[in-house]
Amino acid sequence: MPDQKHKTAIASDTRRSQRVRIAARARFREVGANPYEVEIDDLSATGFRMISYTRPRTGTRIWVTLPGLQSLEAVVRRTQGNNHGCEFTQPLHPSVATHLQSLLKARKAD
Repeated sequence: MPDQKHKTAIASDTRRSQRVRIAARARFREVGANPYEVEIDDLSATGFRMISYTRPRTGTRIWVTLPGLQSLEAVVRRTQGNNHGCEFTQPLHPSVATHLQSLLKARKAD
């Protein structure tokens, strides 16, 4: 039976797009709720990880507005404390994801 380290390695190897650590603020909203700001900790073409003090449940449909983009629909796929892994319902175009990753990664050094 695989140990936790092995399971983590398998999970990271099966990602559909490159995940990059970033530092950004975004607007987050659940259905029927007012939007508020969250921290985005990493971003890929297929999803992101946000840090929020509210705790949306796994499977919740949300909308997030990243810097320079319109509101994007996503689904919360996992939660662990205040960290929430979300998947875009329509992946970002690879060039858009790469541009945002570069732009927001550069801000982290500021």
